[in-house]
Amino acid sequence: MHLAAKPSQLIGRVPRRAWRWIIRVALLALLVPVLLQWVIAYIVGSDARILPPQLLAAKNLLIVTAHPDDECLFFSPSILGVLDRNRAITGGLLVMSTGNNYGLGDVRKKELQGSCKALGIHSERCVAMDHPELQDNPRVWWNTELIESIVHEHVKKWQIDAILTFDEGGVSGHLNHRAVSAAVRNYAATNPDAPAAFTLTTTSLLRKYTFLGDLPLTALPFAWRILGALSYPATTADPKDGTRALVANTWNRYLKTRHAFAQHPSQYTWDRHLYMVVSRYVWFNDLKRVERAAPHAAQRTHN
Repeated sequence: MHLAAKPSQLIGRVPRRAWRWIIRVALLALLVPVLLQWVIAYIVGSDARILPPQLLAAKNLLIVTAHPDDECLFFSPSILGVLDRNRAITGGLLVMSTGNNYGLGDVRKKELQGSCKALGIHSERCVAMDHPELQDNPRVWWNTELIESIVHEHVKKWQIDAILTFDEGGVSGHLNHRAVSAAVRNYAATNPDAPAAFTLTTTSLLRKYTFLGDLPLTALPFAWRILGALSYPATTADPKDGTRALVANTWNRYLKTRHAFAQHPSQYTWDRHLYMVVSRYVWFNDLKRVERAAPHAAQRTHN
């Protein structure tokens, strides 16, 4: 009768050459994402094929979110990647609620101002709405027509020429996030006067919490653009390259991200400490531009 081999015995049976390959693969798995982050953040991040001119050359950028702290939990690589690279851009943050789900709306509204300051957004353009139909509730789909009207109002008021918001998945699947996305995407697609809008890509839960491990997969569609940017930097790009963007935090911007979230002490629970290290969204963002609807479809929407 043969007894089951112990784990140590099984490990001992692995040939030494196989161990060498295992170690090499493990090192590559660790080093490639870090190297790629460094290349995108420090070397090619300003190239027009990586960060489209619609964002980098904007005069007034608007980030539209659902709750206070969304800006630093999800969008900080994009916010800092654009505003730090072009100090002539004026950033604006429009938050559709005060995050009053647990009765902390007034507190969170004040915390938001500190976060905006840390991210380089002026206080007069750091706004949290408190509309009765747009109250923080993960089980409620917000009024998208109302959101569209609020966004349109601020686009005109602040002369916005570029927008950032959630994609249809809302990053976390939160209904409020997804409603904001639906409203902004419809506005950008159907309103002929709407500025260019980019949405933040939602990933699976596994990919979301892999630190930099997801970056090689995320960067794969940008591979030729990255190689091109390394070979010959460009300030202009083919229009088809303006439909997507990849933005990575430098170490300094990552520290700014942490500082911004530290301005939300009411939300700084133990799991958020972990989130601020392992979440891909504090290290890099990939964005996709909202496509314009066909003219006849847009006309039907606004009639």
